[in-house]
Amino acid sequence: MKVLELRSIQREEFGLYYRRTFTATVILDLLSKTVEAPITFIIETSPLGTKTIDVDIDANNLLNYPSLPVTTAIKKYIQELDSQGGLP
Repeated sequence: MKVLELRSIQREEFGLYYRRTFTATVILDLLSKTVEAPITFIIETSPLGTKTIDVDIDANNLLNYPSLPVTTAIKKYIQELDSQGGLP
């Protein structure tokens, strides 16, 4: 299982500066096939600077694959993308 990319990343405006909400489409390589699924994710920064990422996946396309490894891989991909400045 591998996260190939995030497409159509859109930031939703939220009144709190330490909480960023996004919607996107994730492209995954699951068991030798490519799967697309819409996701919503939130990046929240604590007062000490640590970031927490929450991911909500529309898992209708992922019924034959466990959701925990998928969620973990997406969180890692988002964290790397955010540290490189790739999010709007």
